[in-house]
Amino acid sequence: MSRIACFVEKYNFMDPREEAALLKFKQAAEKSGSQFSFLFRENIEDIPKYDAILIRATTDPLYTSYIVSKTAWELGLKVIDDPQSIKICANKIHQYALFEKYNIPCIPTVFLNKENLHHKNITKIFDTLGKPVVIKAPYTSFSRYVEKAACETSFREVAKRFFKKSDVLAIQKFTPTTFDWRVGVLGGEILYVCKYMIPKGKWKHGAKLRGKPTVIWGRTVSMHKDETPPKLREVALRACSVIGKGLYGVDIKEVDSEFVVVEVNDNPSIYSGYEDSLDVDIYDRIIGYLSA
Repeated sequence: MSRIACFVEKYNFMDPREEAALLKFKQAAEKSGSQFSFLFRENIEDIPKYDAILIRATTDPLYTSYIVSKTAWELGLKVIDDPQSIKICANKIHQYALFEKYNIPCIPTVFLNKENLHHKNITKIFDTLGKPVVIKAPYTSFSRYVEKAACETSFREVAKRFFKKSDVLAIQKFTPTTFDWRVGVLGGEILYVCKYMIPKGKWKHGAKLRGKPTVIWGRTVSMHKDETPPKLREVALRACSVIGKGLYGVDIKEVDSEFVVVEVNDNPSIYSGYEDSLDVDIYDRIIGYLSA
């Protein structure tokens, strides 16, 4: 019988969809004969008592979740997500460099250092990628620190703000679509596939209304994974293979029947009634992976 702990923060229970998903993890574990407990930051000294750790709190190398992952990994526990995956997925510069090294099809991307923010380089970027471009800070999630720039003035304004967060930025070709594919991958196998719809009049899945701090999210449309394009699934698996064998959410754009990776995320969103709408075995498979 495996003893599984799920590391969470209090905010994980504030959204009813996420709370319901967490309870489904617990039910799946108990159904399989495993013990399942929620682990909070004030109890991380209990990590050695468990056989496996599932992290559902937001992951980042600067967060407690990374300490939990690294501690569990060094103790020889099975852990989702492992510390290496967290580091690679948190740093988009590192991730895009891996995609380039291993010929993973991805959105055309160039890197810009803080000291190279001048007219000549900005002009070259626009000549290479077209207008507008998408500017990303390396450490970004939930569509934060991801903005468009269509002229040198806006490029400088966004870059200067983002350079307060990082010395290097990723600049990508603007690739508008009505949705992004999200492919869930676990241990080198497809876990689920869905479409993250782009809100009307916006260009990314999570967007702010003009003049308001609230983020609006597009609909999540679950798909039967076996009925999705084989090339989509192949690209998703290839992208994950250069990162690790954990649990990932791969964002992919479809352009002229070709599939290009936007990014790979560790600790992907799993909300009850959304990603699990068709693939109801998500929870059983993740628990099975941890208890194997």
